[in-house]
Amino acid sequence: MLRTLAATLLLLVLVSCTPPSATTPFLPTQTPEPPIKLATFTPVISSAAPAIPTLPTTPTPLSNFWQLLFPGADITQTDGGLVVLRHAPNLAAYHILFESNPEQAKQLSDWLDESPQAMAGVNCGFYWEKEGKYLHMGLLEVNGERLAPVRVKWGAALLVRDGRAELMRQPKKKLPPLMFGVQGWPTLVWQGEIVAELDEIDKGEMARRTAVGVDDTGRVLWIVDNQGSTLTGFAQRLLQEEIGLVSAVNLDGGASTGLRWREAPGDIQSGVDSLPIPCVITFSPLE
Repeated sequence: MLRTLAATLLLLVLVSCTPPSATTPFLPTQTPEPPIKLATFTPVISSAAPAIPTLPTTPTPLSNFWQLLFPGADITQTDGGLVVLRHAPNLAAYHILFESNPEQAKQLSDWLDESPQAMAGVNCGFYWEKEGKYLHMGLLEVNGERLAPVRVKWGAALLVRDGRAELMRQPKKKLPPLMFGVQGWPTLVWQGEIVAELDEIDKGEMARRTAVGVDDTGRVLWIVDNQGSTLTGFAQRLLQEEIGLVSAVNLDGGASTGLRWREAPGDIQSGVDSLPIPCVITFSPLE
């Protein structure tokens, strides 16, 4: 009896000491859609980094559901872990901060600290490494400067030009100069409905996620899910009445996910932070 009890206790100790297996980050390729598995490629902090890291979210009490950030832009947080930035496309100044050197990648909060006039910032789309440098995957453009070319017939792109915003599915290579453009994959919501192809793409994997889209008034919405969800679950949340997106595309997620803001330049930041990333989109009021 004692020998049996001792053997059982020894077995329990050995099981409890078994280390968890480390996950290997997925590196996106340049093959046609669907080439990417979420979460995306991000700088590796350690071989044991979790797929959905626990990063701090600084809650900000909201007097109303939407809080004014600057004229034409407001922000909110939900109990379900969503952070949403909403703005009129003609009332925000866009800037892109990009660092191709992997050693110079920074957390979103650090990028925002280096932009004293910016009121908010969010992670860009997917990125990958080539010849020791980070490159953005798909269209990335600001104020007519194309930082990364269109990835033809891939996902969807947010296009802002002539003060108006639209989401273009599977964009073509030739596009006119844009005030702002960013491309992602896959398309989540189109014309008020979850896209049919999502059933084939969604493998049921949970991940932190970032999306951008437009509502029925033409406003641009940037949405971060800090708690993690499947692609289909994320798309369902984007159709909730308080968000009200008409069309939306998935951007970079996983450890890259982040959306930060402050009430005035130089103030303490609130929101969701990322692990080190090479690319950030910032928003400022028009001068």
